[in-house]
Amino acid sequence: MLVRMYETLFITRVDAEAEVAEKIHQRLLRALEAMGGNEIKLVDWGKRKLAYEIARQKKGNYWYFGYIADPQFVKECERQLRISNDVIRYQTVCLSKLKQLSEFDLEAERRRAEGLTPEREEDEEDQYLRRSDERRARRADQDDEEVDHEEVA
Repeated sequence: MLVRMYETLFITRVDAEAEVAEKIHQRLLRALEAMGGNEIKLVDWGKRKLAYEIARQKKGNYWYFGYIADPQFVKECERQLRISNDVIRYQTVCLSKLKQLSEFDLEAERRRAEGLTPEREEDEEDQYLRRSDERRARRADQDDEEVDHEEVA
């Protein structure tokens, strides 16, 4: 059977639960296995700010889904993503030419997919909390220094 390697990136609503992505993943896996394909990896890239507002959302949860499948599976994959109310955007990219399934090294591709995972972004709330903690720590250090100076005098 001739297959290609693909990766699909999809964005779910921030307010969607993690179980929503798992349900989407399970539906995609059932369709993938029915068509004789193999999953490479599903990776949660985390919550990120969108480049522009989509469906009144300013942030989204990004997901990477890598797989090796028949080209017909892409239509089914995108159909599954399109009908989900929690998916706000998706894009599929073909990464290889048609080959026999046995020509792909799944473990090497899984390691490659893991290496693609970007660093987690801190959202504005996390940055604010981190900066507040740093300020509190500096104030506590300054207070300790003042106490030390008073004891010396």
